[in-house]
Amino acid sequence: MKEQYSSGPAWLMDSDFGWRARLGLVHPSRGWTPDHEWPRMLPRGVSFLVTRMPLKATTPEELLKMGEHAVEAALLLASASVDIICYGCTVETVLQGIEYDKKLTEELQEATGIRAKTMAGGVVEALREFGARKLAIVTPYIEEINKREKVFMESIGFEVVYEKGLGISETIEIAKVPPATVYKLGREAIAKAPDADLLFISCGNLRTIEVLSALESDTGKPTISSNQALLWAALKAVGVKEPIYGFGSLMEKPR
Repeated sequence: MKEQYSSGPAWLMDSDFGWRARLGLVHPSRGWTPDHEWPRMLPRGVSFLVTRMPLKATTPEELLKMGEHAVEAALLLASASVDIICYGCTVETVLQGIEYDKKLTEELQEATGIRAKTMAGGVVEALREFGARKLAIVTPYIEEINKREKVFMESIGFEVVYEKGLGISETIEIAKVPPATVYKLGREAIAKAPDADLLFISCGNLRTIEVLSALESDTGKPTISSNQALLWAALKAVGVKEPIYGFGSLMEKPR
């Protein structure tokens, strides 16, 4: 009996890859998840290309070292004629604050001549799209990083009413966390912080897209994740406006 295969992501069916837009994604070398989640969400006519920056572990020290390779990686993508550079790591910019995030975005744009979005920037844009003020945040991170993320969010006007991490410092292990675990973490967050305006699931290497819609239905709260928010912001930036269903209400919003 032959094994049956699905037709695959919509963009792989295009005879002319990226005829609407080509997205360039830079993310940590030990990250798996964006390579799997983005293709599932991309609409027809939008393709993406990926390159990586070296990362040994999800610790503040290693994340800061990784950021030194950002421009080099972005230039590789620019040589492939992408329409936007997407910097796919939430926490590396969170560790250094919103001004660093803005500076990094400017550096990527100046070096490549192409517009750029960071993952943290996309998340903030999405939070403001919902008009959220009080946040419940769940992460795979160690406590030190969670504390720094709380400081980052509060420095730009949000109130973090709940934050909990899984205590994982090995990057590849983050990608192995089952979506069911993420779902339970999100349910627990809203149960303990029912006054939160929104649930944010942080980390581009954490699998989330299977559970975003379920969490919204079961908690009654808008729910965003790092990968979803960056893709939403990138599509908005390149003018791809059609709603995308099945991956949370953010993707269904007009862009």
